[in-house]
Amino acid sequence: MAKKLNIARLIDDLGGASVVAQMAKVVRTAPYGWVNRNFVSSIVLEKILTEKPELEIDNYFEEEENEQDKTGSGT
Repeated sequence: MAKKLNIARLIDDLGGASVVAQMAKVVRTAPYGWVNRNFVSSIVLEKILTEKPELEIDNYFEEEENEQDKTGSGT
């Protein structure tokens, strides 16, 4: 099963969107976009880890649900 980064939990645990935006040196609303798109670049993750080197990023990877389970349909 595939794993994906739980971006929303990462942001919450780091103190919220404003704090994470400051760490990543981006605008305050950028973290909301990461959550909505379910994507954050490796460059941003590097900046966050530079600011917070003790962060265990592996703890934020979770098993991804099956796509069929998300839509409620199946074959």
